[in-house]
Amino acid sequence: MRFVVLGILLAGCTIAKKPAPTETTCPDPDPDTLTWGSFGQKFMADYCTMCHAINLQHAQRNGAPLYHDYDTLRGVLQIPDHIDSNAGAGPAAHNNAMPPSECPSTPGGPLDGSCREPSDAERTNLSLWIACERLRPHTF
Repeated sequence: MRFVVLGILLAGCTIAKKPAPTETTCPDPDPDTLTWGSFGQKFMADYCTMCHAINLQHAQRNGAPLYHDYDTLRGVLQIPDHIDSNAGAGPAAHNNAMPPSECPSTPGGPLDGSCREPSDAERTNLSLWIACERLRPHTF
């Protein structure tokens, strides 16, 4: 009996919530209220680019994968589903895997502080912005 209880407790500790697409869609017509300039750039600077920036070497990224760089719109649009599934909120999922609990206080620095957390409204806006931005024309 003790082994069954222990097994259940351990299973509960090891099961992590999987990132999931929020299934957010852009309204038609696009309200164009959330843009890189009005929302995305600040969101990424506030919550992501301390580890997800193109100028950070592998050792400075605190586990952030290479080529997941969010300091430019182009970088964000290379992997929008990944961002939505880890930090966005929408009708199908509320993802809060990112940012993690510990963050660097300087870009590329050691994990020496608590990460700021986006509000639920910011997470919802992130998913809406991504859904609309990926449909907009871009010339890079």
